Amino acid sequence: MLNITFNQIRLFEAVARHKSFTKAAKELAISQPAVSSQFKKLAETLGDPLLEIVGRKIYLTPIGERTYHSFRTLLEEFDNLNTHLRLQHSELEGDLVIAGVSASKYFLPFLVAEFLKLHPKVRPQLSLLNKEAMLASLRTQQHPLVITGRIHAGLPVHFQPFMQQTLAVVAAANSRLSQHGKLSLHSLQRQAWILPPPETSIRQAVDRVFVEAGLSLTPFMELGSYALIKQSIMAGLGIGVLSADAFRLEEHTGHLIRLEVEDFPVVQHWFCAYADKKQLDAVSLAFLDFIYRDPIETYLKNIYSPQP
Repeated sequence: MLNITFNQIRLFEAVARHKSFTKAAKELAISQPAVSSQFKKLAETLGDPLLEIVGRKIYLTPIGERTYHSFRTLLEEFDNLNTHLRLQHSELEGDLVIAGVSASKYFLPFLVAEFLKLHPKVRPQLSLLNKEAMLASLRTQQHPLVITGRIHAGLPVHFQPFMQQTLAVVAAANSRLSQHGKLSLHSLQRQAWILPPPETSIRQAVDRVFVEAGLSLTPFMELGSYALIKQSIMAGLGIGVLSADAFRLEEHTGHLIRLEVEDFPVVQHWFCAYADKKQLDAVSLAFLDFIYRDPIETYLKNIYSPQP
């Protein structure tokens, strides 16, 4: 059995992440000789070299890479457990400040409502942002938590997936397309498609599906509002692709239907973005813990179901 201490795990993760003994020692507030000593003991325990030092640069060996990812996962799980246990023993009060992209308005209020059942003294503050405002918020950390449909590279934030985003092809309830069983992409290529603009994650997912099938798609209408897209589809102006969260009510009331189409539905994820978990306030930490651990997709599926 390997005798590895928790401090050695944190130490190696810091060295591997920074590629520097000096920076790891500074982060952990210990001396560099102590870092080197503990690191040597860890390497002896594992029996394999974890690093290669070339000149002044540090490189991870293959076993070092695997060890780094395993230790990082362990530390994240420990931090999540620590947060969960700490929050269980405190009565939360304060503001829950969350911003989200436009499409998050179809589920975020319901998640907040479930969260407030657990923490009734919390006061929610919700904001919807367009893409530019959302990116600005992530850069400046204006909002502690930001809900987004994709990862934006190059930003100093963490993106935690917490829920699936299912994209389906939808049509008006009286559409004859529903009578044809499963439809091919080729058969729908000349249909009147009503889609969001090219910079949106939904549109990019649709374009990717058609490109991978060797087909091109020219939308009949491009609309910047998901509400307007839904209304246009219900009016019979065409078909479209929407997140299941966005047309949950219209599907429940029978105003919109899902079409069976090859390569659909497309399953993506919703992410909660935040700068640094250690800097988050207690309410934000509790909400992160809630969306990570609670059966939130079950909550959403039951929104329009009869209550017992």
